[in-house]
Amino acid sequence: MVAIMLFAITATAFSSNVLDNPNFTYENGFKYVEKTATESGKTQKIFYGEYNPTVEGAEYEWVLHTIKNENGTVLSTVMDIAKDYEKTTGRKVMLAVNGDYFAGGEPVDSYVSDGVVVKKGNMANKNSFGFNNSGYAAVGRLTEVGVCVITYGEGGERTFTEVDLLNKQPAAGQVAVYNQPGTYTVSNAGVMMLRTDVANLTQYPLDCTEATMTSKGVQASKTFSLKSGQLAVVYTEEHNDLFATYKYGARVGVVNTPAGEFEGCDWVVGGYDVIVDNYKVNTNCHDDNGGNAAAPRTFVGMKEDGTMFVCIVDGRGAGGSVGLTVEGEAQLAGALGAQYSLELDGGGSSTMIVRIDDKLTLRNVPSDGSMRKVANVVLLVEKPKAEENPGENNPGTDNPGENNPGETNPDTNPDTNPDTGSDDGDDEGENAFVAFFKRIFEAIANFFRKLFSGK
Repeated sequence: MVAIMLFAITATAFSSNVLDNPNFTYENGFKYVEKTATESGKTQKIFYGEYNPTVEGAEYEWVLHTIKNENGTVLSTVMDIAKDYEKTTGRKVMLAVNGDYFAGGEPVDSYVSDGVVVKKGNMANKNSFGFNNSGYAAVGRLTEVGVCVITYGEGGERTFTEVDLLNKQPAAGQVAVYNQPGTYTVSNAGVMMLRTDVANLTQYPLDCTEATMTSKGVQASKTFSLKSGQLAVVYTEEHNDLFATYKYGARVGVVNTPAGEFEGCDWVVGGYDVIVDNYKVNTNCHDDNGGNAAAPRTFVGMKEDGTMFVCIVDGRGAGGSVGLTVEGEAQLAGALGAQYSLELDGGGSSTMIVRIDDKLTLRNVPSDGSMRKVANVVLLVEKPKAEENPGENNPGTDNPGENNPGETNPDTNPDTNPDTGSDDGDDEGENAFVAFFKRIFEAIANFFRKLFSGK
């Protein structure tokens, strides 16, 4: 009897016209549809939104967002995370759905935000969906990452520079990061000193500050010392203009970037099963974690033309909807035209928020009876206005597979015999002392200039 019932549930088959004659539609540059469908005799309430950010003059783009504090991720409702995005960026949210599963207050699988790997998942049975707004998507396990140095322009724009080596002399055209205490001598290279409050210098991302006190620029020979909380970017002539002119005290990041199949993905969200992979619909989805039971479902996908979509199906009787198994979810994703699609967190987490008449509104009926707090969300948002800077200059974004800063992992074998005969560490301390009093003198001089100028 159980087997028969399960077969009846998994026999769900959706046609390509499943969204025809919808109950509700809304368009404001993007397309949003609600449809009460009857499939295999069961009522399913579908909530679907799509937008193609690759079209000329695109107004919107897809992003991910989470709320964090000094302790990590702050679990919040999809509505609250959407409002936080608007508050922190000044850009309106058009659509929002829940993202990855979560445990211990953190997303379960990989999470990449604006080109930076925040977390690389390690659960073999979980998968991720990566994308950019140039029409590229990837599904599967994010297993490969590269290392990059991020520098920031005056308008906040970012430049990603690939790191080729760790703790080793770079060759012409290469960049190395040194992160182990000691004294080193490099040739035909420049050194940019960094400091950070983070204890583990091998755990990226690292938020650092430029702290070079000695002369900058490529030199025939340069000796430098590293203490706790210090790193050095060692560069050659090709990158001299970028690093040698960088201001003392400016922000610098040392981060992981997606590589392998996810190379070029600015955003990666974790989930469970890959339900459509290059048009192939998954017919062997997971049974654990309620995968073979009808339940609320959320999934994300991309079509061949670069259109990205999010979809929710209510379940467990919420709003009169039965819900789907994961295989039913996969069939629906295929019917909607997905080239790639991933199962996101479902059940009580499934939440659809849409901006209608300029107000964020909850559209579905969460099965918990109210919106559940989740770890991250998928958002469709306004693009930055022309006078704003999007804060991104990732050379791997527009051309997946070409010239991406995270193409290969750098050689992590340090030099076995770093130079220990230099007293450059003492020079660094003396220069820091001089620079401190120099800044005080400049501040006093500025004060008197303003005082006597009447300004």
